[in-house]
Amino acid sequence: MTDSIGKAYKPWLLASLVVLVGSLILLAVAGTVAFVGNTGEPTALWVIVLGVVAGLGVGLGFGGFFLMMVVAGWASWRESRRVQVISPERAE
Repeated sequence: MTDSIGKAYKPWLLASLVVLVGSLILLAVAGTVAFVGNTGEPTALWVIVLGVVAGLGVGLGFGGFFLMMVVAGWASWRESRRVQVISPERAE
């Protein structure tokens, strides 16, 4: 039985998903603070910076996730095309 994702890719995939989920949480917090704190005053700079950092993190998380899936798929495709040659002496 083979794994669908190799063991070498699992830590990177997990890190990418952690960044993605953490950034989505930060984005939700920044959006909530921006809308709840809207009293007609300009939005605080820290809320804008938090939103930008969260947006970059979401992009990085999705990018890393996509890259790991492409690399794992490519490695799996290469492995499936490998041919095993059995010598005639060992076949008997």
